Amino acid sequence: MRQFARWWLILLICWPLSLLGAAPVTINAVTDHWPKYSNLDGTGYYIDLLRHVFPEPDYQLELDIVPFSRALFLVNQQRVDVGLGFYRGDVDPSYYSEIPVEVDRVDAAVTPELAAVWKDITSLKQKKVQAMLAYRFDSFISVPMYYEESSELLLMLNHVNDGKIDALLDYKRSMISLASHLDHPRQYVIIENVLNPAVYFVFPQTEKGKRLKVRFDKQMQQLIKSGDIEQIFKRYVSDRERVAKARSD
Repeated sequence: MRQFARWWLILLICWPLSLLGAAPVTINAVTDHWPKYSNLDGTGYYIDLLRHVFPEPDYQLELDIVPFSRALFLVNQQRVDVGLGFYRGDVDPSYYSEIPVEVDRVDAAVTPELAAVWKDITSLKQKKVQAMLAYRFDSFISVPMYYEESSELLLMLNHVNDGKIDALLDYKRSMISLASHLDHPRQYVIIENVLNPAVYFVFPQTEKGKRLKVRFDKQMQQLIKSGDIEQIFKRYVSDRERVAKARSD
């Protein structure tokens, strides 16, 4: 009788929630708007990966796309169940998925003078460098810099374009899209792939968050083993590998 009860319990755990007549588990997720990764229409690599691990009808995704500084606040305050697109050091270490979902490629807009002598990320030594608020790129760079963050990307682009700063760390696609709005004709040079921090999903460690993290970590191992994760990634990002050799973590 006890053996029967034990197998019945295992069966209940393995059955989809929908077959048990249970209501779907709502997952409150937060992310910044990163084209190809978290698009405003609810598509993108990060979002599709999350939906794959937590599929309907057993789970219902509630997605909030906000500036990263706001996403960081919501995760730290445990007001969401999962945050998408976080670096090591952004939040409590216990929140991080066991495996990174990708390795990032950060680009730099630099003055022509800096571009002429550029070697690698260490060329930013003693330079005036800016980035978006809460991105913390300075924590991945070993050389000292005059580093600042702002919420205004166009303003920082004008600064590097006018030579008020030496470099802006962001993403080529965003910097190119704003080039037509500069105060003066473009002077800065874009250098691609200067920094490669690993990117994770983070799960605030509430009781619900702990359960979601266990499932996510297990499913990630299976997706990597099957190769399905590469197909999800290539659906949106076809011009690079998901996990290349990282220059910095």
